[in-house]
Amino acid sequence: MRLWWPLLCCWFGPGVFADECPAALRMAYNASWRPYVEVTDETVKGRDIELIRQLLSQVSSRLQLQFVPEKRAMQMLQQGQVDMLFAASYTPQRAEFAWFSDSYRKEYNVVLVHRQTLSLYPELRQREAFLALAQRKFVGAYNPAGFYGDIFEKIKQQPAVKQRSLAVYEPERRLDLVAGRRADFTIADSEAVKLDLAARSDAAQFAVLPFFLNEADIHLMLSKATVPQRCVMALNQQLTARGKMTLTIAPSTLGSD
Repeated sequence: MRLWWPLLCCWFGPGVFADECPAALRMAYNASWRPYVEVTDETVKGRDIELIRQLLSQVSSRLQLQFVPEKRAMQMLQQGQVDMLFAASYTPQRAEFAWFSDSYRKEYNVVLVHRQTLSLYPELRQREAFLALAQRKFVGAYNPAGFYGDIFEKIKQQPAVKQRSLAVYEPERRLDLVAGRRADFTIADSEAVKLDLAARSDAAQFAVLPFFLNEADIHLMLSKATVPQRCVMALNQQLTARGKMTLTIAPSTLGSD
């Protein structure tokens, strides 16, 4: 091992890919989404942000953060006005205008309902029952830019479901809608929502349903308009050298009520 590690550092160390990526990559951000990004008046940090900074330093590039409202970020990436988005799920539609890096972590989406809703519909503890009610009658509040798996994507595209869905970018507002019984459910990242609930005085009103709505590999999205494919290949080699640095959580951490 003492001989192998120096060789690995030489093969994948800074400067090896100096000509592959732009000197700086502009990445869109807009608000805190702990633990992945945390925005204060002085800094932008967080688990994903620090990982990306480290990756770019290994390919002799640097991260240039650019504040972009979430509803504009995808369009700006497509037009080459920003170079990169983080925490992205792969879809064929997005792949038409963006490169996707290898996965750098996993995302697990959970469903939150009001406890009174769960009392009225105890069958919600089963994923199939939730999907049936989401299709038939429930009002959902979720991020319109989010992707929660192929099955839910087909449900939310149905005209009747669209009409009663609430498109809300801010996670706090989505939780407010469920707390006020103006929405029957919302969808959230399983790690991020634990921190969001910990900061709320009304957290006891919420029930996290005991299943994952979707499990997905999470990637960097890079604009085909501004980033050469060889840069993506260089980033992928860094992810491989780091063991892909996949962050996972166990299903047993989900709520059971």
